[in-house]
Amino acid sequence: MSIELRTGRNGKLRSTWYGRYEVNGKRYTINLGVRVAGTPPASLSLRDEGDKAFERSRAQALERLNQTIAESKQKNDSAHLVERIYEIKTGERIRTVALASLPAEWQRIPRRRKPNERYAAQCRSTLARFVAFIREQNPKAEEMAHVTRDVARAFMEAESSRGVTAKTWNDTLKLLRATFKHLLPAGSINPFSNVPTRETETVFRMPFTPEELKAIVDTARDDDFIRPILVIGMCTAMRRGDCCLLKWKDVDLARRFITVKTAKTGATVSIPIFPMLYDELTALATMRGSSAVKPSETYVFPEQAQMYLENPDGITWRVRKVFAAAGFKDAGGEGELDDRDSKRESALLRRSSQNVEGVEVRGEIHADRKEGLRRASVRDFHSFRVTWVTVALTGGVPLELVQKVTGHKTTEIVLKHYFQPGREAFRQALQTAMPKLLTNGQKAPKDQMLEILSRTTAKTWQKDSERLRKLVAAL
Repeated sequence: MSIELRTGRNGKLRSTWYGRYEVNGKRYTINLGVRVAGTPPASLSLRDEGDKAFERSRAQALERLNQTIAESKQKNDSAHLVERIYEIKTGERIRTVALASLPAEWQRIPRRRKPNERYAAQCRSTLARFVAFIREQNPKAEEMAHVTRDVARAFMEAESSRGVTAKTWNDTLKLLRATFKHLLPAGSINPFSNVPTRETETVFRMPFTPEELKAIVDTARDDDFIRPILVIGMCTAMRRGDCCLLKWKDVDLARRFITVKTAKTGATVSIPIFPMLYDELTALATMRGSSAVKPSETYVFPEQAQMYLENPDGITWRVRKVFAAAGFKDAGGEGELDDRDSKRESALLRRSSQNVEGVEVRGEIHADRKEGLRRASVRDFHSFRVTWVTVALTGGVPLELVQKVTGHKTTEIVLKHYFQPGREAFRQALQTAMPKLLTNGQKAPKDQMLEILSRTTAKTWQKDSERLRKLVAAL
């Protein structure tokens, strides 16, 4: 323990006293906030004496140093007491987590289900960015307990400045809030606990019409690699990864059902096999019986499964290449994205649009957002899932059966994010289902056509044919 005089870079004596001390093996040097008064000794050595005013300020500085040491010891003793009480109550010691190890500690948090590596890598990257931000703001911060609410809010404001969407911002907030909740000692204040989430902007994927689905299938007819993945996506509403990683043990061709545990939610779904998919699977099953195929292969689509596991973007590229050839690409750029999109996606779309110049654009695959670093994808592989749900619900399939196929636990998710009927299809479906009283007894167009045809005579055929033309035009 000692007090000292310090000089600045210009060699002049600083105006306040400094003190050095040690508590529990840790050394500290602080500005005591006591002004240096009077005239110090010419040598500037504290072994010599200055005038009376200087000596009085020396005594004040020494007293302030003693107070600081006493307070530090008291705080340390209090902290130690809290640790002892916690240890007595819980049977375990308070564990502090270093900021540097935050991504690794997040990975060790106990979970019911292990997150897939793609998602885990994104979370670790976000946590590493957070740690780098904290170090820049406060280089002395070494542990999670050193993160204050002000710093937490500053990081979230920095995320806003990056231009991310509200959903991405909320996902980052939830990740940090949950991480601090699990890793901080019980009773600690979570610096993210009082940060509210933001209202999100949802840009919905667009379902394909039957004609558009046919165009996609026709385009991929000779592509034996991606065509089966497209067909199973259309027929089952399964996600891209579940389609690529489907195993034969989950396929019952005799009963024409697929029963599989989904990777994202862990829900087990049962899906009837439609004829188009049945033809694909039976052809593959026949081929699997040949000697050219190893019996150890358990994936229905082994080559596609290998690509998805090693490079899922390769599957995305193959799908978008078919879409572009079928006419689904961003108009004016032949698949190009604007400056807000990532370079990786731009490269994917440039490649997927090769050799399809001159193809008429049936629909764009991206839509503008109000905010965000990238445009929203509105037509992609996941659109098959939206299409399946929309067609099923519009056609009168009960919502409970749809949920058995999609694996969604709540009807809100299905109706908000996946049921996207066109206006005319929606109107016709409701009109068919509603009581005649509400629709003036008007029947569905198909039923009206059949009724007209059944009553047509030689005298009425001209008038009836005109009515049929109007009904066809309204479809």
